[in-house]
Amino acid sequence: MKIELELPEWTDERNIYIMAGIELAAYKNRGGKWLVKTERCNQCGKCCMNLRLEHPFPVIDGRCAHLEKEPGKAPKYRCALGLQRPFGCCVGTFQGSDAWKLILECTEDFEEL
Repeated sequence: MKIELELPEWTDERNIYIMAGIELAAYKNRGGKWLVKTERCNQCGKCCMNLRLEHPFPVIDGRCAHLEKEPGKAPKYRCALGLQRPFGCCVGTFQGSDAWKLILECTEDFEEL
């Protein structure tokens, strides 16, 4: 899918996110270039584990209290909040926008345009 938009000038000083539901599809940090998702999340849940206590949600034994394991063969995790999941979790701002790069199990990847 190709999207062409003429955005107002004030958006140059903001981070811009394109979402597909609760999943980040593309983003542009202020002053940066567009990054488009090339590999999707494998739902390993590691981004919601080993959290600091100052995380904005309840943390139990280092894990977000809303992280739940999906039933099935492969270990997959999801957010129990579903569509109510906070925007910061969707775009990675609670962990740092590049924190996923430090998670060996993570399959999510973005390509610069």
